Amino acid sequence: MVRKVDATRKEVTVEHEAVPGFMDAMTMSFPVHDDPQVFEILHPGDRLEARLVVDRGNYWLEQILTKGFVPTSAASPASAVVTPEPNRGVAVGDMIPDFALTDQTGRTVRFSQMRGEPVAVTFLYTRCPIATACPMTATKFAKLDAMLKEKGFGRLLTITVDPEHDTPKVLADYAKRLGAEPRRWEFLTGDPKEVAKVAMSFGMIYYPDKGQVVHAQTAAVVDPAGRLATIYYGQMWEPEHLLRDLEKARKG
Repeated sequence: MVRKVDATRKEVTVEHEAVPGFMDAMTMSFPVHDDPQVFEILHPGDRLEARLVVDRGNYWLEQILTKGFVPTSAASPASAVVTPEPNRGVAVGDMIPDFALTDQTGRTVRFSQMRGEPVAVTFLYTRCPIATACPMTATKFAKLDAMLKEKGFGRLLTITVDPEHDTPKVLADYAKRLGAEPRRWEFLTGDPKEVAKVAMSFGMIYYPDKGQVVHAQTAAVVDPAGRLATIYYGQMWEPEHLLRDLEKARKG
């Protein structure tokens, strides 16, 4: 259990179980050798798993998996996940096929209803335990949400890759944690087959593995006419990049 986070010193204070043959259960501070942005994810009260490395008197934590957003137990059965087909993503400049999914308020949302505004789109799932994956994406989109609020334009869509678990209520709780404004930032779920079709349009692939959903990381911008303007894979993007692309798409 995280008790304190010190990003300046790159340390985290953890109340931990005994490490057999090395130390008893206690509360102590550990240096963290991981992605620096992990410190934006960790908060006191979060549960985590990590690798403890000891090397010639030095010690640190790495490969941190946080369980601070939502519980990660009771994963969906593998049969519930529909796997998208690869190599079906549209090209930059092409239209994103229209779709209808359900947002965190239970309202049906058609993508075509968003015409006239540029839209940033990403994919995640609420039970993702990897700090530098979905929680990081959510944090970046939360920053982008604040930027768009100040600018007064743009929409955000976050689509789950775990629709069997991520019901509108689950997504509503997740959105609340992030401070998302439903009229600007919508979290979408729906029939697994329909979600897979949407994912394919953005070149997304995901599949179940040992109680988790392994998936690509994608962030895209769609212009006001519904055409794919830009797309990023992995975490090699920042909120400022998407804001720039949204402003460019807005101007045409």
